[in-house]
Amino acid sequence: MASFELIGDSKEFITTYTFGTHTAKHTFCKVCGITSFYIPRSNPDGIAVTLRCVDPGTLAHVEIKCFDGQNWEDSYEQTGITSCSKATDEEDPK
Repeated sequence: MASFELIGDSKEFITTYTFGTHTAKHTFCKVCGITSFYIPRSNPDGIAVTLRCVDPGTLAHVEIKCFDGQNWEDSYEQTGITSCSKATDEEDPK
C-alpha cells in the first residue's frame, strides 16, 4: 500500500465502512457516495481502485482481467486475483 497515496484535501471527503471481520475497508466519498477504492477482505495487503476515479494519463498501462463476481469464492480461488495487487519488484525493492 506504500504506492497508494491520496493527494490534496482528498482525505477530508472520504469515509470508511466495515462490517463482519472488519478486514475489508470500504472507502467512499462523503459527497457523492462513489466507492473510489477499497481494501479487500480477500487481499488486505492490496487496494482495489475504481478505474474511473483515476485521472486520465496517470496510468501507463491497465490490464483488465475477467472475474466472476456472482460465483466469487470459486472465481477467487481459480484466478489468483490476489497477485494482481501485490507490489512489483520496482515498487518493493528488496
